[in-house]
Order: sequence, then structure tokens, then C-alpha cells
Amino acid sequence: IGKGFAIGSAALVSLALFGAFVTRIRHSSNDELFQDGVNMLEPLTFAFLIIGGMIPFAFAAMTMKSVGVAAMEMVLEVQRQFDEKPHLLDANPTERPDYDAC
Repeated sequence: IGKGFAIGSAALVSLALFGAFVTRIRHSSNDELFQDGVNMLEPLTFAFLIIGGMIPFAFAAMTMKSVGVAAMEMVLEVQRQFDEKPHLLDANPTERPDYDAC
């Protein structure tokens, strides 16, 4: 469910960014550029629209991947500590885990 929300929000963000881009360009150029709108049938416009639409998805994918990598590193560190100090699983351990390493 979480990835579905991320993809949906990325699609909305890409549309909002494109709309903001066209509005900003029209305002900056005193309505000389894009005064008749954006012609999506022009190859250059279409190509960059596709590239711009992919950018939020790419950043969302990189964010999800980095969170997964960080979580796996934490799991491996906890496993290492339990392997090196099995008495940490006791009811009243005498030594504390190394929280800083995690």
C-alpha cells in the first residue's frame, strides 16, 4: 500500500511541477513564451516532458531503496551483536548492547 501511495503522489507532483514550470516561464517572459499554451506534439517538448515526468519517480525509487539498505544494515548489526554476545537475549543481561554501532 505504501508504494502505491508513493507512486500516486509522485505522479501528482510531476503534474504540479510541470504546471508550475509553464506558469513561471510565462510570468518570467512577460507572456512571450507559451502564450498559446504548450504544444506537446513538438518532439523536443514531448521528450523533455517525459524526462521531467520520470524525475519524481526516480527520486521516490532512490529514497525507498536507500531506506531499505539502511534498514538491512541495522538488522545485520543487531544480528552481529547477538552472535557475538548471546547473553543479550537473557532476561536480565549483564552487558548492554552497543546502541551507537546500530
